[in-house]
Amino acid sequence: MSIKGFHLIFIAAAALFCAGFGVWALFFDTQSSGMGVKIFGGITLAASIGLIAYGVYFYRKAKNIIV
Repeated sequence: MSIKGFHLIFIAAAALFCAGFGVWALFFDTQSSGMGVKIFGGITLAASIGLIAYGVYFYRKAKNIIV
């Protein structure tokens, strides 16, 4: 596996983990009394969107540069 392939898989896994935690923190964590978990959940959902955008950007850029 090339470094480009590993990078794309790593970014996809990170985006999935961030999205999963964000959804859990915002919708399924009813036992938490603090607002910090909800805020951190929103931040991780935003990070997930950013990781997806970065993955698309990297794929388009690396398609022509890295073989």
